[in-house]
Amino acid sequence: MKTQNRKIAWITGGGTGIGKGLTRILVNNQWHVIISGRRLKKINQTKSLNTKNITALQLDISSEKQCKKIVQTIVKRFKKIDLVVLNAAAYNPGNLDFSDLKKIKSVIDINLTGQINCLSNIVPIMKKNSTGHIVFVSSPAGFRGLPNAGIYGVTKSALTFLAESTYIELSKSNIKVQVVHPGFIRTPMTEKNNFFMPFLMTAENAAQRIYKKLSSSNFEIYFPKKLILPMKILQLLPNRLYFHIIKKLVKLAVHEATKKPG
Repeated sequence: MKTQNRKIAWITGGGTGIGKGLTRILVNNQWHVIISGRRLKKINQTKSLNTKNITALQLDISSEKQCKKIVQTIVKRFKKIDLVVLNAAAYNPGNLDFSDLKKIKSVIDINLTGQINCLSNIVPIMKKNSTGHIVFVSSPAGFRGLPNAGIYGVTKSALTFLAESTYIELSKSNIKVQVVHPGFIRTPMTEKNNFFMPFLMTAENAAQRIYKKLSSSNFEIYFPKKLILPMKILQLLPNRLYFHIIKKLVKLAVHEATKKPG
């Protein structure tokens, strides 16, 4: 099949994790995939999976100028973008620490401002063509305030809000919008975690679950249910009860972590 007749996808953060896994699946299903990321070595490693049907372009999405240029490059070469997966993210677990504003700004620039940089260039094109599909990869870490979620959780909460607003506003333009709330995924990012991660799954498994739901009418794609559904129930609780439960869980986790073997 000629490239111009194929579906064209752009995945940010395509060098590792879910982005890499989803790239592999889409290519195997006759898509041409453009992947972008800050680390050229990583995106080139993904490109090596299928050099003919994967295009790798280095990008720092925190740069408005770079985002504009890469969208122009994709449209000039492929004439369209059928699917955009906004997957790039920076991860900084730990307590909220306002002493390092440079680090905080860096996470916000990538996880939130970067997504807006991409959208500002993608949406006008999709509106003009009256078609398109945008997928936000967010996180349940943004469902409600959580200890040790850091600024990462704050940005993911904002990203889910952005996805919801975008869904409502773009529905009349025939542009499909979805948001992904995955559980713990085994990636270079989660290797930073020093706590137990229930229902940990591989990036390949997560990518398969996402791909299966891309053709559905579901706005939200979430998994695994054993983890996400209890978190959704916590969203419904009154503040006083929610805070009480979370504090108890934190004390229990600290106790278990400090318990001596035997």
